[in-house]
Amino acid sequence: MDIKEFAQKIGVSPTTISHAISGRGRVSDATRELVLQKMKEYGYTPNLNARRLVTGRSFLVALVHMDREFLAHIFTMELVRAFLAPLKARGYDLLLNVTAESTVEYSGLLERVDSRAVDGSIILGEAEIPGELLRELGRSYHPCVAISHYRVGSMPHVGSVVLGLRSGARQVAELLVKQGHTNIGFLGLDSADQMPRFFAEELQNLGIRLSDSNVMIEGHDAEDGAEGLRKMMSQPAPPTAVFARTDVLALGAIGEAKAMGIDVPGSLSVVGHDDLPLVSLMQPSLTTLRRDRMHIATSAVDMLFQLMEDPGAMV
Repeated sequence: MDIKEFAQKIGVSPTTISHAISGRGRVSDATRELVLQKMKEYGYTPNLNARRLVTGRSFLVALVHMDREFLAHIFTMELVRAFLAPLKARGYDLLLNVTAESTVEYSGLLERVDSRAVDGSIILGEAEIPGELLRELGRSYHPCVAISHYRVGSMPHVGSVVLGLRSGARQVAELLVKQGHTNIGFLGLDSADQMPRFFAEELQNLGIRLSDSNVMIEGHDAEDGAEGLRKMMSQPAPPTAVFARTDVLALGAIGEAKAMGIDVPGSLSVVGHDDLPLVSLMQPSLTTLRRDRMHIATSAVDMLFQLMEDPGAMV
């Protein structure tokens, strides 16, 4: 069945079907839902090559990560999964692209942009995303959305979604201080992560100093969390509470605390970050800060398609 036959069956025009599938053009949500429902009902699958020829689009969005090790991060992989549904609803697929903070290493992305191999890009960076890359994409009239801990400056064709690490640091700091803790530790990922600074500043605002000796930057794995906690608790005055940058680090820390005979949460409070699915399996249960992966993904995709439909839009 071709698009004309399908359009005739459901009583709309081929153009309406194309717009409903691509997520572009003036099509109401109700009409888009009708088209997608009828596609399932009739088993209609548009020919991708034909769509590309007719529309001049690739129906691919690049998801670019600035860290080569991102596939090892459970939260990041869960976030990648969250992008699939809102893109699929618009007839788009996801192309993973790993790059780094140098012109040479993100030249591959720029080549894909120049060759129109992708229609838009979502750039994810735990640290600040290089302005040089964003400006280069803007000069190419390429719609992109940056997801980071900072809002990027106003640039043409570039949107920004802020992850909100500082607000998370504030929530954890307030929770632990409210519980009466004054000697607090932090288990971190790497030197590029901004959370240690945010957490220290938020504690300072509450009159608590985060001692340098209580900050352990060990890595990403549960073993790293265990090692960091072991060092922290071996000090003459160990902390009574620890904020772990990820739930995986928290898992390792709790396991090590048990091995050291430390009662969690009786003698040591541990707070995680990300609210990963594995948290529900942990004993004792872990207090963790939730980051809404689906909200982040949906916000970024909506913003990207707004830029794709109206390149001059300010988002």
